[in-house]
Amino acid sequence: MVTGVILAGGCSTRAQTNKLLLEVEGRPLILHVIDSIKPFVDRLVVVTGKYDQELRPYLKDVEVIYNNNYELGMFSSVLVGIKNVDSDVLILPGDMMNISSNTFKSILTSKGVITIPTYKGQNGHPLFLNKDMRELLKKEDINSNLKAFVKRNIELVNYVEVNDPFIKFDVDTMQDYKTLLERRKELSYES
Repeated sequence: MVTGVILAGGCSTRAQTNKLLLEVEGRPLILHVIDSIKPFVDRLVVVTGKYDQELRPYLKDVEVIYNNNYELGMFSSVLVGIKNVDSDVLILPGDMMNISSNTFKSILTSKGVITIPTYKGQNGHPLFLNKDMRELLKKEDINSNLKAFVKRNIELVNYVEVNDPFIKFDVDTMQDYKTLLERRKELSYES
């Protein structure tokens, strides 16, 4: 069993708007992210924060958990998201919508304890943790982060090279959003 945890608790400070509700092809970005991961998990949890009330109307088909400590950053949402999970977990930021199905498949079939996809040697998302590592992660200090956790457990990391540049592409700024829209057009022309 695999639980997907989508991190949607941020403040979108650099975008200066709730970036997860920015429209892509007539739908909010967050719904594209949910659609991309849903076929690969048995349970799906979305961790909200500052924009909880704005997001909830769009999150009817998933489990929503509010992070009271969202101001402390993404890692606080990770800890809230895995708190009541007793399975393997796949963690994905809520602003990464173009992850390919082949990437999800490669990660989930890799048999890693910690699995990180790479593209041209650069690490990306989503991050997979088997249930034993999830228990270890639960003990992390709220002021830590995933990079520090992975670094301390580097001998357990399985890197999976994927042909997917989107494992590195998130939407932090309005320029990133414009780039996303341009890339979506390119993808539709290629199909």
